[in-house]
Amino acid sequence: MLSSGSSIRRTEPMAGKGSAERRPPPTVEDLMFERPHIAASEAKELMQLVQESQRARLALAANFESRFEDLVTEGAASGYPALVEQFRPLFAACDATLEALATALAGREGGAAASRLVTSLVREERMRHDAHLKVQVTRQHKSVAGAPDEEEAAEARAALEGAEATEMGYVETIRELLEELTAEAADCED
Repeated sequence: MLSSGSSIRRTEPMAGKGSAERRPPPTVEDLMFERPHIAASEAKELMQLVQESQRARLALAANFESRFEDLVTEGAASGYPALVEQFRPLFAACDATLEALATALAGREGGAAASRLVTSLVREERMRHDAHLKVQVTRQHKSVAGAPDEEEAAEARAALEGAEATEMGYVETIRELLEELTAEAADCED
């Protein structure tokens, strides 16, 4: 677990290709803040922790996507369920961290609005992640399908475009929530 004043460990892929040249994904403990640190933090610091947690989620998502790309490149689609299961508790840890921060914000003066935004952010991130999994599965199906006829190719493209559009809708909502959180953080400084 993170100690007071600690930050979440970065999880971006390292330069080069192949899983052996990448940093391992973080542990659940790497993605969580210690409860006493959260309890002792003021609203402004809690808002900074929300931002830090989101940066860790983005790095985790990049690591996950990179490993997915490795599976696609290697033609190892059978490894996808194990990859999803490996990362599931890590994304859950990101959610739990944000939920703890939302609860703490709700108890701070002027933190109720930020708490609601963080709660919405968790919900949207979960739905975005589910939508991203659907995009990945659709991409896999499209890439492993033999030489489809024109109608099958059009259906595969449409399915992928629909899945991507759904995910992008969540991404846009998340971006808007983060902008609102930035405004709330500025209000905390006033």
